[in-house]
Amino acid sequence: MIFFDDAAAPAVPDKHLLPLFFIFSFFAAVGLSFGLHAMIVGHDHVFGTSREVPWGILITPYVYFACLSTGLCIISSLGQIFRMKTFVPLINRTVFLAIITMLAGLVTIGLEVENPWRVLIYGIISANPLSNIWWKSALYTMFVLLMIFNFLFLLTNKTRIARRFAIGALIAITCGNLNMNSDMALLGARGFWAENYMPLFFLIMSTLLACCVLSLQIFLSNGLQNRTIDSKTGSSITAISRFVTLLLIGVLFFCFMKILGGFSTEFTKNPLAMDLLIHGSFAINFWLGELFLTALLPLFLIFLFWRKKLTILFAFACFSSTVGIFITFYDLIIVGQLVPHYHEYNLFGYPEYYSYSPSLHEYMMTLGIFFFFFACSVLGEVLLNSAHLRKSKG
Repeated sequence: MIFFDDAAAPAVPDKHLLPLFFIFSFFAAVGLSFGLHAMIVGHDHVFGTSREVPWGILITPYVYFACLSTGLCIISSLGQIFRMKTFVPLINRTVFLAIITMLAGLVTIGLEVENPWRVLIYGIISANPLSNIWWKSALYTMFVLLMIFNFLFLLTNKTRIARRFAIGALIAITCGNLNMNSDMALLGARGFWAENYMPLFFLIMSTLLACCVLSLQIFLSNGLQNRTIDSKTGSSITAISRFVTLLLIGVLFFCFMKILGGFSTEFTKNPLAMDLLIHGSFAINFWLGELFLTALLPLFLIFLFWRKKLTILFAFACFSSTVGIFITFYDLIIVGQLVPHYHEYNLFGYPEYYSYSPSLHEYMMTLGIFFFFFACSVLGEVLLNSAHLRKSKG
């Protein structure tokens, strides 16, 4: 095998991370066991979803990790495809993270659909090219396979062949990401997701999320191993901080458009959803999560980071933005569904808004997916260092 034979070698500097890997794996198994129980007893008995609100909080980590994988692929392509020297030191890490984040997203959607094996069976024997969901499944599966081959060829120093797989992966994941809002528009509350700027919104949020998670991963990796960030990686972090600043300005524009939609019906196709987001029960999510945590606080911390040169400030900015983006995706998925399908007809007996509250199973499965990602990230540190050790020996 390529690097597993060196993973437990004494010379691997982060061998002590293996206990952390097993701890994360345990919590991941506990969370995912709730998903197995939900499959056995039926989702309708343990989920907080309903016919009116068919998508719950489990769609949030799916969108979160799918967008994160998209952004990581974009960052890796800057160094691998477009050969920007600043991003070259990040190629191996970003490619590996892109693989495990997409796997986390696919595991999430597999648990959410209750019968995931039907996707594998009927997606092949009765493929429907006119189906939006079929294309999404095919593109994401193709992306994972292309990135795995890309990663393997990178480890064996066959960079030219790896670059070809990277180009194919970038095309596949970009098409899948641009198609994200069309998936959501399959539900009744189309107007909330079919705004003209949604494809650009997903690309910007994906790249911002990837920059923040990648930076956090680098900081935590070096901190846990008592290492200092080398000069090349430091230059990459500086470039990422500038990139993040531009992306945060774009996020502020999207927040401004939502605020306009909440105060004027001329700026949105679904005023009831926007009113619920800006003024109603989701207002705290928007003003605190989407606006403050995602954009305003990170911008302030990055400004201090540039003045005082303290990397901890940029780390806090990245953490704040990652939390805020999760809240943003949750609001994006849930709020639009809470508007009754035929609200414009003023039907008798219809509520003003539907209701939804995540169940214990949904919370535990969501936590399980995140611990799955944490476990894979820690394992990746061991494997990547093992591959580096093998390369230095050769």
